[in-house]
Amino acid sequence: MPPIFSRATPSQERRAEREGRVVVRVLVGTDGRVKQVERVSATTDAFYRATLDRALAKWRFKPATRDGVPVEAWRSMALTFVLQN
Repeated sequence: MPPIFSRATPSQERRAEREGRVVVRVLVGTDGRVKQVERVSATTDAFYRATLDRALAKWRFKPATRDGVPVEAWRSMALTFVLQN
């Protein structure tokens, strides 16, 4: 199940009462931080920008390893933005 975000919904999308979905590929560095984000699909540019900002600033992963050594690796992520009443 993809992560669901309510507070991260862009304000213009919230005002328009739109929900959205974004699919991205992220390059996870050896330190677990996101180094690069590629857009696969997004309901709107605003949802993609919100995902990009959050990914680069906050997302952390356990890095992939090869022979026990951390390596950079691409990972696909699907996110859903929902409105809460």
